[in-house]
Amino acid sequence: MPGHEAGAGVGGGGAPRLQDRTRAVRERITRLIGTTRPRVWVGLGVAAAVGVAFAAGTVVGTSRPDPAAAPSVTPSAGTITLEDLLDMPQTYADQLPGPVEAPVTLRTTRLIFTNRALDGGSFETPWSVWAGVGTDRSTICLVATANRLESTSACYPRQDALHGSVSLSAQSMSGTLTLNLRGGGVQGTVTNEN
Repeated sequence: MPGHEAGAGVGGGGAPRLQDRTRAVRERITRLIGTTRPRVWVGLGVAAAVGVAFAAGTVVGTSRPDPAAAPSVTPSAGTITLEDLLDMPQTYADQLPGPVEAPVTLRTTRLIFTNRALDGGSFETPWSVWAGVGTDRSTICLVATANRLESTSACYPRQDALHGSVSLSAQSMSGTLTLNLRGGGVQGTVTNEN
């Protein structure tokens, strides 16, 4: 039974070495997992974020076509639109006051809003707003003044101003003016904050 004794000796004497090796392997695996785990989780997190971003981009891209710059708005029936006003001949009231400077083409302005009394008796909130073709002809400009000396102006792409929705807001001692163009229809209000 010499082989049996030798086997028993190896098994008995080898047990501490086997335990040491097993412990060493476990420690290596634990260290490897401990250092790899954050990398794995970060990698999985990045992959998931990229996947979600790609999926969201695909959904947004396919479900929403590129919108037009300004959607066309239909004014209510019977409304005289800005386009109609610009087609009419210019009158004396349509001319900008002399001191008011604006980026508009000569003789294209039309008075589109005023809250002045026709008899000139009410001067509490004397706002006037004109619309005119811009100097580059591809824009429509709105010019607002409360004192006929200083003005606020804004220019918009022609299509947006005539058929879309744009607005102008201005303030003075006379109050706050808000003017909206929707489908070429003009809506203006003046509010006093006194």
